[in-house]
Formats: sequence, structure tokens, C-alpha cells
Amino acid sequence: MPLTRTPHHARPWRRWRGRLTAVGLAAAAVLAGMLPAHAGNGTIWTTLSSMPTARGSAASAAAPCPPGQTGTCVYSMGGGTTLATVATAESYNRLTNAWSTLPPLPTRRSNAAAVAATCPPGQTGTCVYVIGGGIFEPTAFTPQTAVESYNPVTNAWSTVAPLRTARTSLAAAAAPCPTGQTGTCVYAFGGESNSMLLNLAEVYNPANNTWSTLTAMPTRRGYLSGAAAACPPGQTGTCVYAVGGFGAGILGAVESYNPATNAWSPAASLPTPRTGAATTATTCPPGQTGTCLYTVGGQGGVNGPPLGSVQSYNPVSNLWTELPPLPTPRFGLTAAATVCPVGVAGNCVYAIGGSTGISDVRATLEALDPPDPSTF
Repeated sequence: MPLTRTPHHARPWRRWRGRLTAVGLAAAAVLAGMLPAHAGNGTIWTTLSSMPTARGSAASAAAPCPPGQTGTCVYSMGGGTTLATVATAESYNRLTNAWSTLPPLPTRRSNAAAVAATCPPGQTGTCVYVIGGGIFEPTAFTPQTAVESYNPVTNAWSTVAPLRTARTSLAAAAAPCPTGQTGTCVYAFGGESNSMLLNLAEVYNPANNTWSTLTAMPTRRGYLSGAAAACPPGQTGTCVYAVGGFGAGILGAVESYNPATNAWSPAASLPTPRTGAATTATTCPPGQTGTCLYTVGGQGGVNGPPLGSVQSYNPVSNLWTELPPLPTPRFGLTAAATVCPVGVAGNCVYAIGGSTGISDVRATLEALDPPDPSTF
């Protein structure tokens, strides 16, 4: 399928997470009337091949491609499609603009978190970890402790040590392990368990296949998003960021966890509070240096319409920048960052799947090539 370029220019989840109706595959072109407002200043969004399976509230990460492919791929695991939670696993290859179907998740679930990190003991390379989540059905909701890792070298899943607390709608990120441990660890924070919002933070060390409990987040919340980037001003090293979500209403709160101090700190709040958004980290927009967080989509009000808003956070300045909006506003989407598709330079933010309404899940895949904010 050719690439289509677009001119750049609550809890609602309780209502839809187990009751979505099928809509088929979303078109790989931006819908008429949904073009961003900044139509005259070049192009920065690219619409790519749709996922084979339309779904919302999946889990995504970027990692080495599966066997027979080269480079880095974008993975989408689990989620919700029609009236059930699914175990579907698919990968997108930026070199071919094509999706591949992978072995399904051992534990089907929606509203899980995913991250790429060192594989568990006995394996080498980088694996995709799918963490927590829940089974959402019309008559039941079961939060999960399951943690499973996908190895792109073997094209196989492994079950690793479970979360200490079953939860769904959590966030995760990979960052240096906390003081006293070595290597890269997987951080899981926030979420919901049996209608209780959590501020729980845990860390998984792939070297010894164990979870540890960390200092709790200041803010209880679920349906948040997160990523790792440089720590905010006054701190050094890499921090884990918890962004937005649902707590005492729709949240704009951003908090960072520093593995070196085992402490959380407030960062600049989102300009647009939101729940059910996606956050990833990659190269900052032109005119800025380093790695920035990118938060895309979500909902800004209880049962409100999906957001197209896209904003980036720079840890050096502790400031957010408004970027051109998603061509397809949606919530319950996921995001991952890697090299842009063929024909587009630099690193891109990939926005994957999600929903535009209670009964409209999407297979949409769109990529943002961060623009110069001064041009729109």
C-alpha cells in the first residue's frame, strides 16, 4: 500500500472497553474533513498501512524485527476488538510498510503496557515485555498480573515473573535500574485494580527475573501513559515519566521518577489534560536538543470526543511544545518511536490503533516526523 501524506498545518473507558463493535479495517488515508488546521506549511504526518486487526487499548513498543526481517519494527499486542479482549500480536516493518502476524499472546488482555528491554535470563538480545492489563467482557472484568516477553530472534513468547499486584490501565518504561541494581530495568506504575486507582510503582530486573517495589507515585491514576527520557532540570541521568491519566478527574499532572534517588518529582503539566493518551520518547523537534516526550491523542473530558492534540515535553527546558494534531483523533491508542518509514527522514512517532468512539475501533497507523514548531 502506498504511503499517504497529510498536510501538516472519566472514565469513558468503562463504557467501551468490553463492548466495542467491529468496524473492519480503517482506511489508510486521512478521512475527509479531518485534516489538521495547519494545511499550508509542508507535510509532517504520514498515513501508513493499517493493522490487519482493528483494535483499541493494545500495548506497543519498538524492537528488532521478527525472523526474516531486518531493522526495527513497531509491535502491537493484545487489545480489544469486538465484544472480547484478544491475544493478537502484530508487527509493522517500516522498510516494507507491511504488517506481519506473530504468535498470539499467551494471556489475552487489553489495557496492558509494553516496553522493549533486555531479554529475560537464558535469552539474548532485546525482547518486548507485555505487562498487566485486563480481560474485559460484557459481564466480567479481571485485572491481570501476567508479564510475558516476546523474543524477535525466536519468534516465541516466554512467561516471566508476574506483577506483585494485578492491574490494568498502567504505564511502563525502560530505564537504568534503581540504585543497588545494574543494567536496564522495566518500570510499571499506576493503573487500576478492581475499581481502585493505584499509585503503585514496581521495577522488573531482566537479569534476575524479579520485581521490586519502589516509592509510590504522588498521584493515584489509571489510563495514564509514560516513557523514559533525561531527568528534569536540577537532576542528572534518565528518569521515568508518568503522564496524564484519570485520577481526581482528567489529569494534566506529569511526575518523574529518578532511579538514582528512588524519588518522584513534579514536572511541567500537560497543556491539555488527557486520559487514554499515548506517550513515547524520541528526538526533540528542530530547534531543540536531546530526547523529548511526545504525548498524542486521548480524551480531555469524561465521555468527551477523542483528541487530536499532540504535545512534546523537553526535559532540558521543562516546557511543552504544541505540535500539529493527529490526522485521526482517537483515544485508547498506543505509540512507539523508531526510524521513520522509507522516504521520510529522521525518527518518527508512530500512533497505532485506538478508538474514535464507543463502537469504533481503528486499525489506523500514522507517523509524525517532528517538525519545526516555528513553522505552524
